[in-house]
Amino acid sequence: MSAKSFSAPALLILCALGGTSLVAGAQTLVSLYQMALVQDPQFLAAQASLDAAREKPSQARAGVLPTVNLTANQTKQDGRAAFDRSDFVDRNVQSWGWTLQLTQPLLRLGNWIAIDQAEAQFLQAQAQFATAQTDLALRTVQAYFDVEVAMQSMGVAQAQLDAASEQLAVAQHGFLVGSGTVTDVHEAQAKQALGVAQRVAAANDLTVKEAELERIIGQSLRLAPVQMGTLYAIGAVRPLAEWLDLAARDNAAVRAQQAALAQAQHAVRKSAALHAPTLDLVGNQAVTYNSGTMTSPFDAANRVQSYQWGLQLSVPLYAGGGTQSMVREGVALEEKARQEMGAAQRNAASQVRQAYAGVVNSLAQIDALLFAVQASRNAVESNKIGYKIGTRISPDVLNAEQQLYQSQRDLNKARFDAAMQQLKLLTAAGQLQESDLQNLQAVITPAQAAQP
Repeated sequence: MSAKSFSAPALLILCALGGTSLVAGAQTLVSLYQMALVQDPQFLAAQASLDAAREKPSQARAGVLPTVNLTANQTKQDGRAAFDRSDFVDRNVQSWGWTLQLTQPLLRLGNWIAIDQAEAQFLQAQAQFATAQTDLALRTVQAYFDVEVAMQSMGVAQAQLDAASEQLAVAQHGFLVGSGTVTDVHEAQAKQALGVAQRVAAANDLTVKEAELERIIGQSLRLAPVQMGTLYAIGAVRPLAEWLDLAARDNAAVRAQQAALAQAQHAVRKSAALHAPTLDLVGNQAVTYNSGTMTSPFDAANRVQSYQWGLQLSVPLYAGGGTQSMVREGVALEEKARQEMGAAQRNAASQVRQAYAGVVNSLAQIDALLFAVQASRNAVESNKIGYKIGTRISPDVLNAEQQLYQSQRDLNKARFDAAMQQLKLLTAAGQLQESDLQNLQAVITPAQAAQP
């Protein structure tokens, strides 16, 4: 996009829309993304979900580690007792005790499989978090570009209104001096009213786009107008086949479904392991004390300290068919996960093809619009020369300038679209990094006002 992107009146309108232009002008695409990382609720929820999933492997490993339990009790019993037809006597019996038990699983196949299942679950959470992170980057860039295009559309709408107002002034003057008709005035008035409506619509669209950006970054900013420079065509770095291979391997959604399939496979093994015997090492130490008994004439206190170690074997024989049912259920869920992984791979391939075609088509569109901008600039110069020699009137010059602004806006939008398609291609292939946003920021420069 050339330096003549906005007319002076258009820039005045854009600056008048808010008082934070100078402050927001310092914001770059990368800084907006960094703000979104700490403000976007959708991304923060995904981050919390990852933190929760990080604990799953630790919880599963607890199933093969020793457990230690301490239990204690204390009782007091009051009553009366008589022995051998003697008189009742009062009895007061106190007792207390504690038991310390250690259990070390020796053979628990299901618990070891649960560790593998939990690690697969964590891998899935990591892939889902990567999806949320790249989604945040795309949403931030798209919102940023939408605001910039809406601002440029405001400039085009203002240029259209300026041209319509100038045409109305010429028509009214011609009608007064007798060189024009009232029809010319009415047509010019209609064009001016349409220009006002288009500017209002452009302002409303800008408000909507700014609200979407605010929803992501958590605060209201008025951005400075920018223009996109020449893009580096990443699509030309690798052929389509290599992008498809990268997507099949690194696409975040594919990796998430691969982890889901691994979980389903481990679940089948875990269910089948319910048939297997379990073996535990069990040891305990117990101390008990009784001051006496209520049922014996010999009221003597006693204290016992005991130690016990041994192996505990459990062999499942029959569970009412529940274990076999769980295995069949797991096999069905495994097949479901396998089909969902296939769908994810096809979807990733489709995204790569669409984004790759989008990059190629956007670059072709940019080439065409570059020619259109140059032709519009030549038209402006020709109309200015014609205006000086009397073969063109002021509205002709304004119309040509309006067409130039619109062509420049369309060129900048096409470059924004091409950048988005490149980011989508990187995302679909699982290659998007924050450095890609920094590279994109390097070709974004402040827009400059055209000479009035």
